[in-house]
Amino acid sequence: MRQRNLVPALTGVVLSAALAACSGGTAPTPAQGGYGGGWPQGPVGQGDQDGPAVPLPPEMQQAAGPSGNAAAAPTGAQGAAAGGLPALRTDQLQPVQIMDSAGFGQPMVAATVQIPAGWQTVGGVGWNDSTSCVANQLQITWSAIAPDSLTALEIMPGFNWQVAGTEVQFNPCPSAPYRSTRELLEATVQRARPGARVLDYQRMPEVEQKMAQMAQGQGGAQAQVRPDAGRLLVAYEKDGVDMREMFTAAVTFSQAQGNLVGGTGLIHAARAPNGRLDFSLTERIANSMQPDPRWMEAMKQRSMANIQRIGSAQSAAINDWHNRQMAIINAKGAADRHAERMRGNQQVADIYSGIARNTSDTSDRMQQRAVAAINEVNNYTGVDGGRVSSSIHGGNQVFQDTSNPNNAYSTSAPYPNPPSGYVELQREP
Repeated sequence: MRQRNLVPALTGVVLSAALAACSGGTAPTPAQGGYGGGWPQGPVGQGDQDGPAVPLPPEMQQAAGPSGNAAAAPTGAQGAAAGGLPALRTDQLQPVQIMDSAGFGQPMVAATVQIPAGWQTVGGVGWNDSTSCVANQLQITWSAIAPDSLTALEIMPGFNWQVAGTEVQFNPCPSAPYRSTRELLEATVQRARPGARVLDYQRMPEVEQKMAQMAQGQGGAQAQVRPDAGRLLVAYEKDGVDMREMFTAAVTFSQAQGNLVGGTGLIHAARAPNGRLDFSLTERIANSMQPDPRWMEAMKQRSMANIQRIGSAQSAAINDWHNRQMAIINAKGAADRHAERMRGNQQVADIYSGIARNTSDTSDRMQQRAVAAINEVNNYTGVDGGRVSSSIHGGNQVFQDTSNPNNAYSTSAPYPNPPSGYVELQREP
């Protein structure tokens, strides 16, 4: 079975916002609704020449804290920090590399990005070749962490799945219950930030519109494609500090012949102490991200080779399954035909055997009646299955002791009253 959502998810769609450009060029900015899950789309209150920003609604701005409003975000040092934390300088950016250390035999630069001076990075690009769901093989786990060890920007691996209850046998992607981006993000928060409180959720219709435009013609004639983008604001405590974190994802749902699959290339998170969550910084970092063309080409070739390899294995498995099923059907048909012939032969044999038995039984009964007539007795079936003979000159009712079959008597009394334990016997035909 063809793995839907794979090629777009692994090439110009999944990485378009975080590591790659769509069909080359620069990565889409958050304000452009970076399809596939770039840095949190739509920094607050800022636009650009290419398209409108996606502002936070007032209630989410309030929940996010003072820096949730880009207009209020400082341009150099991040505010005289909340809770007495030292200010963070974010005005000077320095280039860093996002590395793929294991995908191609030797380390490769996957992308370069500008982060604030003094920040540290961890993680990079990895591959999970143990899964046959090709869209889940590329695993990007990368973070840029500020000197306060609290403020950070993070890229988490995306996820592609079949919606539970709609699975098909030959789709190798796993089953999961998520039917919306919100459900996926809430499950992500439960795993990554146990105990976090959900403050707000916002759908991103501008991003969904761009996703729909990019996805035109990719779902196939029979597939129904539904984009779903959103961001989830949560709160929790870390090392005694009240934290705020925004998780963002753009999911494409595709349904064909009842099978509903969902997929997002990346999940993004931005966290900081309450009052210091600066969305303008995420836009600056996202705008600076440039994919390495050599890695992009190698990644595409690797992914396509995996798709072809798994597709060939699936085709071989389907052919083997079909051949086994046909062998089972043919063997069952032969067995059924043989059983039918045997049943027919047995029925004919039973008919002849029945005729023979009937003839023999009739002869036996005739002989028994002749012997009984000569001996002037009638024969009765005893309580133990044996035969009890009673003179025709005696009574016409015969009783036998069930506890001692040797005791029997006959009577012609109109109202016989046999002793306890005696039963009346039936005359043989």
